[in-house]
Amino acid sequence: MTKIAQRYLEVHPWKLIEKGFHEDRAEVSASLFSLSNEYMGVRGFFDEGYPKKSLIGTYFNGIYEVPKEIKKSHYKGISDKNHYMVNACNFFYIRIYFGDKLYVFDPDNIKDYKRVLDFKTGEAIRSYQIKDYVKVCFKRILDITRHQIAHQVITITPLSYWGKIRLDIGLDFDVKHWGAPGRWEVLAHGDDFILGRTTTNQQVFTKYRLSGNLDFQSEVAYHNRLTVNSITFDLKDEFRLEKNIVSLINKQGDSKVCEFEKKADELLAWATFNETLRSNTDFYRDYWGKNDIIIAGDEYNQQGIRYCLFQLVNTYHGFSDTNNIGAKGLTGEAYSGHTFWDSETFCLPVYLFSNPPAAKNLLMFRYNTLPEARRRAKELDCRGAAYPIATLNGTEACDLWQHASLQLQSTSGVAYAIWHYVKITNDYDFLFDYGLEMLIEIARFFSSRGQYNHDRTKFGYYGVMGPDEFQMMVNHNAYTNLLAKYVMEYLIEVIDRFKDESRVRMAIKKLRFTDEEKSVMIEQAEKMFIPYDTKTKIYEQHLGFHDLPHIEINKIPVTDFPLYSHWTYDRIYRNDMIKQPDVLMFMLLYNQKFDLETKKVNFDYYEPKRIHESSLSPSIHSILAAEIGYHKKALAYFGFATRMDIDDYNRNTNEGLHMTSIAAAWLNIVYGFGGLRSDGEYLKIAPTCPEGWQSYQFRIQYLGKAIHVSVTPTEVVFACDADLSVPIMIYNKKYILKKGITKVSNVGN
Repeated sequence: MTKIAQRYLEVHPWKLIEKGFHEDRAEVSASLFSLSNEYMGVRGFFDEGYPKKSLIGTYFNGIYEVPKEIKKSHYKGISDKNHYMVNACNFFYIRIYFGDKLYVFDPDNIKDYKRVLDFKTGEAIRSYQIKDYVKVCFKRILDITRHQIAHQVITITPLSYWGKIRLDIGLDFDVKHWGAPGRWEVLAHGDDFILGRTTTNQQVFTKYRLSGNLDFQSEVAYHNRLTVNSITFDLKDEFRLEKNIVSLINKQGDSKVCEFEKKADELLAWATFNETLRSNTDFYRDYWGKNDIIIAGDEYNQQGIRYCLFQLVNTYHGFSDTNNIGAKGLTGEAYSGHTFWDSETFCLPVYLFSNPPAAKNLLMFRYNTLPEARRRAKELDCRGAAYPIATLNGTEACDLWQHASLQLQSTSGVAYAIWHYVKITNDYDFLFDYGLEMLIEIARFFSSRGQYNHDRTKFGYYGVMGPDEFQMMVNHNAYTNLLAKYVMEYLIEVIDRFKDESRVRMAIKKLRFTDEEKSVMIEQAEKMFIPYDTKTKIYEQHLGFHDLPHIEINKIPVTDFPLYSHWTYDRIYRNDMIKQPDVLMFMLLYNQKFDLETKKVNFDYYEPKRIHESSLSPSIHSILAAEIGYHKKALAYFGFATRMDIDDYNRNTNEGLHMTSIAAAWLNIVYGFGGLRSDGEYLKIAPTCPEGWQSYQFRIQYLGKAIHVSVTPTEVVFACDADLSVPIMIYNKKYILKKGITKVSNVGN
C-alpha cells in the first residue's frame, strides 16, 4: 500500500496538540480541530482572519441550499433535486486592530504557536505571540447538551505593547460555500443579533452577549450581511472578552424575530463559558466512563481511537430523529453534508452497542423520509421505496446517474439496519410500528428492480454498481444480489412469524401486500443468482470481474492520490482495482453464514486488489484479517483506520473528517480484535490481543446490560453490571454471564 502517514501533531492520550504553526497543514488542522454537537458544527478556522486559502465553515444540521441553477436532464430518473449543507453564519468572527492597523494571522510574525483540542471537555484553545508585543489566546466551546449554545473567549496579554486596541466582534452571513458567494438573505439585524434565510426558506437566528474584565467603548455597524460591534480599549493589563452565543434554527422558516429573541434571551440569561465547560466535563466524564477504549502499549492508536470516539459522539448522539450522520459530519463541505449507505452499515452498530435510543433515531430518520423514498422508486420505474444514495432531506441529491440510479446499497442498508437493530434490542414495537412498513416497500423495490435471465432460472440485478464504485453497469453484483435476497427472506420471515400480531396484519392491509406478491418474492429469493465457485470458494464480485485487466496497485505513485483528482473517470473503471470491498463487506455483515476457509480465500484473492480509496476499506480488511489470523495485517490496517484523518492518509482531510470511517474504527476494535459478531443466533465474542499491546478494554451495552471487556495476551475478563438473561458465545462456548467478574483464557492468540 503506497499511502503513508503525514504526522505533525503531538501524541497525547486525551488531546490533539499542534505545536508550532504548520502552514502546509493549515486546512488539515481546520478540519481536525473542528467542534460540533450534532446541532451545529464549526471548522477550526482562524477567528481573526487568515490571508491565505481557508474554508471558514459553520454548519447547522439539516439546513441546506439548492444550486443556483439546476440543469434538468432530458432523461428520466436522473435527479434534479440537488441540495447541500450550506455554510451559515460565522458567529466566531473577530478582527483585531492595533491602533488603526488591522492584524490578521501572520505566520512570519508569530512565535510559540500552540493549538489544543481536549477530548475530556470539548474545549479548543489556540494561542501564540505576535512578535514581542502581545500574547493572544482564542478559546472555543460548543455546549454538548444544550445544543444551541456556543462560546468564544479572546485573551490579549501585553508584553511590550500598551496602546489602543479595537476588536470587531461580528456575526457574518457573508460566507462562501466552496469559494462561491453566499446566498443568505438577511431578514433582520440589530446590535447583537442577525436573522438569515436560505432560498429554501429555512431560518438561522444568532444572538450574543459580551462581557469583559476591562472597560471598553462600543459602536455597532452593519454592512453586506455582517453586523459588527467594534469595542475599543486601552491595553494596560490582560484583557479577557467572553462572547456567549445562541443560535436557533427553524427548518420551516416561519418564526418571527421576537420569537427568536425571546428564546435566545432565555438561554443567554445563564449561559457562560465556565458553565458550559462544567456541564461538558460532566457529559464527557459519563461518556468516557461508558464508551472509552483503552489501549496499553500503543500510544498512537490510543490517541487515534479516542479522537474517533470524541468526534463521533459530537457528530451524532441521537437527540433528534430528523438528523443523520453526514459523510463529513459538520466539519466540511465535501459530499455536501449528505448521508450515505454507510450510515446504517458502519455507524448504526456503534450506537446499537453504546446508545440504542440513538440507533433507533437513525432509523427513524429513514422512516420519516419514506415518502421521498417511495417517490424515488417511481422515478426509477420501480415499485416500493428506493432510498437515495446521497441526501440531507430524504430526496436524492446525487446527479451522477451511475451512482444515484445504479447503486442499490442505500436501500438494502436500511433493511439490514432494521434487521440488525431488532435482533440486538428486541424492540418489536419499532418493527411493528415503523420497520415493517419500510421492509415491505424496500422488498417491493428489489422485487420490481430485479430481472430473470432468458430461461427464468436466475434472478438478479442487471446494470448496477456495487459498494466498490470502481465498476459500473455490471450484472449480478454479488453484494447487491445477496443483500436483496436476504431483504426479501427477512420480510417473509417477519410476516410468517408474527402473522397473529394485529399491527402486522394492519401493515399488510394498509400496504395491500398480497399472498401473490409474497409468493413472487419467495421465488425471486430462491432463484437469486450469486456468482460463486464451489471449487475455489471465491465469490466473483460481479459477472466478468475475473476477466478484467490486472493493475499492480503498489506501483501507483502516492502523488496520484486521491485518484478521482488525478485519473480520468474511465481510466479508473478499466481494471480490477477495487476502491472498497464488496465481497468482504457482505462477509462482515452476515459473518456467520460463511466458514473461515471461505473468508480466507476471498480475503487472499481480493485484498491485493484494494486501493483503499474509500476511507471505510481499511477497517473492513482489519476486522476480517483479525478473524482469519492475519494479525500483523490486522494491526497495520487498524492504524490506518484510527488515524485516517489525523495522519491524512488519503490527502483529503482538508475537506473535512471521514465520519463513517471514524465509526468503522470502533468496529475495528470491537468487531476486529474483540471478535464481536452480532449476526448469528447468539452474540459472539472471540478476542485477540495484537502483538505489542499489553492489553485493551472496551465496553458494550447488550439487552440493557453493560459489559466491560478487558483483554490481555493470556486472559479475557468480563465485568457485567447485571445478570444476562441469554447466553453469549465466547470462543464458540456458551456462557451466561452473571453480575460481576467472569474470566476466560485467551485462546484467540
